[in-house]
Amino acid sequence: METLILVLNTGSSSTKVALFKNGTQLWKEEVVHPAEDLSSLTTIEEEYQYRLKALEEWMDGKIETVNAIGCIGGILKPMQGGVYLVNQKLRDDVIEGRTEAKHASNLSALIGFDLGLQYNIPAFIVDPISTDEMTEVAKISGLPTVPRKSRTHALNVKACIRRAVRENRVKPEDAVIVAHIGGGLTVNLVQNGKIKDIEDGRQCGPFSTEAAGAISTPDFIDFYWDKGFSKKDLMKFWYGKGGFMAHTGNNSIKEAIEKAQSGDVKSVLLLDAMIYQITKSIGALFAVAKGKISAIVFTGGAARSQYLIDKLSESVGWMTAIMVYPGEEELQAISESVLLVLQGSLPQKEYN
Repeated sequence: METLILVLNTGSSSTKVALFKNGTQLWKEEVVHPAEDLSSLTTIEEEYQYRLKALEEWMDGKIETVNAIGCIGGILKPMQGGVYLVNQKLRDDVIEGRTEAKHASNLSALIGFDLGLQYNIPAFIVDPISTDEMTEVAKISGLPTVPRKSRTHALNVKACIRRAVRENRVKPEDAVIVAHIGGGLTVNLVQNGKIKDIEDGRQCGPFSTEAAGAISTPDFIDFYWDKGFSKKDLMKFWYGKGGFMAHTGNNSIKEAIEKAQSGDVKSVLLLDAMIYQITKSIGALFAVAKGKISAIVFTGGAARSQYLIDKLSESVGWMTAIMVYPGEEELQAISESVLLVLQGSLPQKEYN
């Protein structure tokens, strides 16, 4: 039986769309939205309607039969991971701003909901960025007003775990550490399929190409206070202008590695520092799990670099088995999860 799934991923300036048949990608396109168009939109509803119209115009005549729609899970409210039917409540929460953040990825659910009504098929979100399965003790910080939050690459992390289970490299109940290394960087402790703790480049984790990671808050305040920066400006220092971007003005890990291999001293030092911090985060989660870790998985765009993987493996390979799943196939991961729900192998969750 053929199962066709349309997958949506709304980014800051484009909407990626792909069609999968029984888990195999038939085609993928990226509908680009000009910056001048997006800048004129003042509300979430205006932007999603604009993107929906652009997508409908592009798809005209390209799709006849679809069984379901899969959407990137945005930064919604804290919630367990899994596959959720996009219902009226979810749509209303995004439109009315009852979410952890206003983010382009939240628009996918709105577009999927409307397309689902048109095609008379279900739309789903999968493992949203705001997936929250952390233990209560892991959330406590030194300030009750600023708890540690779960904000991670849940979609890719869980897809990696499923792949490792399929390949019989780990068991579903095993404890695994998954390090996603890209523009953002998260190190995740997964136990029995749940993300129990996270070292996040936007909070207390290692720095990445764009994220500052854990820095001294008092020193940050001392340096930047009363210098005319807005709240948005200050947040950008943590993500967008942090990490390699702050040190070199460039967020390309590929370029940094090429320079390091050519003997550039600064690039070598920065990469070694990032690897050092990733190692510390892995070691911390290894200790939390009392050493009972079946594997360490490296994933994300930077995991394509053998230079980086060799150095990381040298640092942490003594702990347990190392697995490398390069890249971040978000569209494929969404399609896979929705297909499993339609087949009855994964539960469909209700957003409430």
